[in-house]
Amino acid sequence: MIAVDNNAILSAVPVGSQPSSVSRVYLNAASADNTSYALTIIGNPPPSGYTWGEIRTTVVNPGSHPTQQLVTAPNGTVYGVQIATVGPPLLGAVTVGITQVALPSNLAPLNCTTPISTLATNVLERLEDPTSIFWNEQFEIYTGLVEAMNDLMMLVGRPTQTVGMQFNLTPNSVWQYLPKGLFLISDVWGPQSRLRKGTLFDLDYTMPSWGPDWENDTDPAGPTMWAPIGMNIFAVHPAPSVPQTVLLDGIAYPVAETAFPYNGNEIVPFHHEFFEYLEMYTAHYARIKEMTSEFQESIMLYQNYLQGAKRLTVLEDRRDSMIFGVAFGARAGVNSHVKR
Repeated sequence: MIAVDNNAILSAVPVGSQPSSVSRVYLNAASADNTSYALTIIGNPPPSGYTWGEIRTTVVNPGSHPTQQLVTAPNGTVYGVQIATVGPPLLGAVTVGITQVALPSNLAPLNCTTPISTLATNVLERLEDPTSIFWNEQFEIYTGLVEAMNDLMMLVGRPTQTVGMQFNLTPNSVWQYLPKGLFLISDVWGPQSRLRKGTLFDLDYTMPSWGPDWENDTDPAGPTMWAPIGMNIFAVHPAPSVPQTVLLDGIAYPVAETAFPYNGNEIVPFHHEFFEYLEMYTAHYARIKEMTSEFQESIMLYQNYLQGAKRLTVLEDRRDSMIFGVAFGARAGVNSHVKR
């Protein structure tokens, strides 16, 4: 098992015989060359020139792999393990190393340095409570801003930080709970290949050979299919009858869950021109506490926030065919220019 201690030091920890565990983790380099590597642990007896338990990297065929592997330290801090390269790869002056950085500092783009405490000041001005008498800045305003970032990333689909994480499936259960550090998962990799992605509807209605009691199906070989259930649960089928380790590809939170309560130094990963929308959402979020007409007036702030989210999807990536709308699932006409 690849583990990290409270001082951010990586090590390989023997965990006994695990026949279903993976022998390597695939990562793309965190640098611009996007080279793919296999992260492995040297076994016993080690080959010549290697040390037993040493964590090594090997160049593999290019692929679409995450740039980070999430590992949780005993104190709850989540670290992202990355492959760092130095030097131009085509000239042979490449130094490959393994780095780990505590989340969420690595999630923000290098040009983003604004902490949520700066936006909190503007939110309190909107609420006409600049000295934070009625609203607690740390537990209400900071929390509202982090909630706004989560919501905006879900609606817009960016900015995102792709990560990978080893996950031990719960035996004899199709229901699995998402580990801390992941906002959502995009792929699940079994010992042999990627699991087929479906939906709960598929599991219930489009697989008649399984029957209505598919939740009770087990197999020692593990699952062949998975389906997301909401935001924090996913289902696998069939359920593994023995312990099994899989790899989860997903997107990390803008601010790590383990950072709560927030101290105000968390970095906002969005462009500066969209800070106003995060403040609108948070002001609306905070005024739920007032209820009555005060809260009803704040609904306009929420509507403006949704319009900003739609505009953000249009500006962020002109190549994207999917944009967020404010129709709450209802059909809405989109002109050819906006639809692209």
